[in-house]
Amino acid sequence: MEHWWTDFPWRMIQTNLREIDMEDIDADKFAQDIKDFGATAVTVNAAGIVASYDTALPFHTKSEHLNGDSLGKIVDACHRAGLRVIARTDFSKIRYPLYEQHPDWAFKTAKGDIFNCNGDVQVCPSGWYASESVREILRELFKRFDFDGIFFNMSGAFVTGYDGTYYGPCMCDRCRELYKKATGLDAPSGNPRDPAFMRYVGFQTKLIGENRKKQYELIKSIAPEAAVNGFDYRRSECNTDIGHGAWVYGASANARAGGRQQIIDNAGTDFISFRYRHTSVSPALAELRQWQSLANGGGLSYFIMGRLDNHRDTSCFEPVKKVFDFHRRNEDVYKGLVSAAQVLLARGGAMGRNEPEADGWVEVLTKAHIPFDEVKAGVLTAELVKGKKVLILCDVKNLSPAQAKLIDGFAESGGTVIATGGTGIQEKNGESLLRCLGIQTAIEHRRGLMSSVVEVAEEEAKLFPRSIKAPYIALGGDFWVSEFEDDTRRYLRLVPEQPYGPPERCFPTEFSDIPGVTVRPYGEGQGITIPWLIGSFYYSEGWENTQNLMEDILFELSGLPDLAPGLSPMVELTLASKGTALVCQLVNTSGCFANRFFPPLPVRDICIELPKMQAGRVYALNGGQVTADSTGDRLVLTLDELREYEAIVIEA
Repeated sequence: MEHWWTDFPWRMIQTNLREIDMEDIDADKFAQDIKDFGATAVTVNAAGIVASYDTALPFHTKSEHLNGDSLGKIVDACHRAGLRVIARTDFSKIRYPLYEQHPDWAFKTAKGDIFNCNGDVQVCPSGWYASESVREILRELFKRFDFDGIFFNMSGAFVTGYDGTYYGPCMCDRCRELYKKATGLDAPSGNPRDPAFMRYVGFQTKLIGENRKKQYELIKSIAPEAAVNGFDYRRSECNTDIGHGAWVYGASANARAGGRQQIIDNAGTDFISFRYRHTSVSPALAELRQWQSLANGGGLSYFIMGRLDNHRDTSCFEPVKKVFDFHRRNEDVYKGLVSAAQVLLARGGAMGRNEPEADGWVEVLTKAHIPFDEVKAGVLTAELVKGKKVLILCDVKNLSPAQAKLIDGFAESGGTVIATGGTGIQEKNGESLLRCLGIQTAIEHRRGLMSSVVEVAEEEAKLFPRSIKAPYIALGGDFWVSEFEDDTRRYLRLVPEQPYGPPERCFPTEFSDIPGVTVRPYGEGQGITIPWLIGSFYYSEGWENTQNLMEDILFELSGLPDLAPGLSPMVELTLASKGTALVCQLVNTSGCFANRFFPPLPVRDICIELPKMQAGRVYALNGGQVTADSTGDRLVLTLDELREYEAIVIEA
């Protein structure tokens, strides 16, 4: 079934309206400003902590600043301007006076304290407010206003405050009681890394998910064509914080999240941190985020505090508008594009930046110009691996038997599975759920390693040509030792702990036959094991010999084509298709220097080789001049210059 958001030219402005912004808001001007920016959609504050309208519900605190045009007039004005309007809600907190009337609605720490932030009290995920009151608010909201969709802000399980202080999950009497009833266990306390603690958080996450499904069903019963985030579209956020700067590939990774099964509202945050909400990030970063989102199949989205007309720091406006304008002029090209990536990266934990093993692979795949998709391993499906040649499992420890069967089937039918760290290994008995890896049993997990390396032998040079000149590859702290099936090929012997000081003593005295990389043929495909956290080590340290080994595994062992062997690693390359046409997109990240962002330097004379490809018409969309030549079974593209971004359209 087609919906309004299907193939919608998504250019979103999220206006995080403060209460005072409703004092003098002019609905027509607000809508025209959004339209003039080049957006097709806008998010406006509607309900939750405060109501941006004259609510009739006693448990929904009405804002004291509703002296400008009404929320209804704002929605109507935006619709007249041709904009889609998304209601922003935040049901994570209630105002303190409401808490005083209903103290049992509040979140409680293990010590019994509430979390009160500037007069807003965090709510319990299982309390009456979260389960009942929210649905009544949504009923009122969607019966009174013609919203095109809804965004639920702060919708996950709460464990930290805005300043990063750790509070843990809700430990109120009701949450403990429900957990005991569901599991037979007492609520844990103490170490958040304790599996029992994680089970408790998982239980609360499940409660939140059940509430959200009921909310979704309610909204659809009133407004069937309302797009609900988490169901009809996915909202993500590219942000920074003090002490936690921007990751150069953050917007790209967000756009790929979920295997590109839904439109991603990939909100590029204008401000530098929660603490400094009115100070913008570097303009070059704001622009880069939009190009990255576009190149990786995400929606363009810009997130600001306040309204466009009273937002004093406008330094990022023009760079973002430039990308919006480019997309507006080329909407037809991007409509209906699907990823043409042959690689799928499966993350072991939650989607996001703070997963070093996956993020190290993101960096190397990007720098090697290998197009890829990303997904959380827990939602891996046959549909997501369909058409892929390589599946990378980033230290995925909690595989189910059904997922293991799916992965083995992928390898058996001709795919390559790359598994890192303890992927698939059951800690209780050391057995591997993945037959394609050839692990009979994992006999030891070595931790806290300081000087162990794996060595590339001279006779392995043909398989590891990038690595042979720097043949001692540092491991980091973890290594899994396993026994393998006889048909498993073993490479890169482990050189265990060795002296690293004083210099006179720095030579290895012990060698082993333990492999650092294994390859097992499996059906028509293969399973590759890297029994250490190679991605994590690369992410934290960034050394070229680690990258060389990862590229050898991708190109030599996995057989992936090298699409741009001479291209700077500071250029991202993605491929997408529509019918018989292919679109090659390039994003220039050369303006990134440590955690600083500047306009990128132009990259000239780019050569891209596309195997098994022929072409009719070839052209660039953003000012570059491109030529195409067929050489054997390859199509060779030459682009004269890449500035910030380029898209090359290849028509059959």
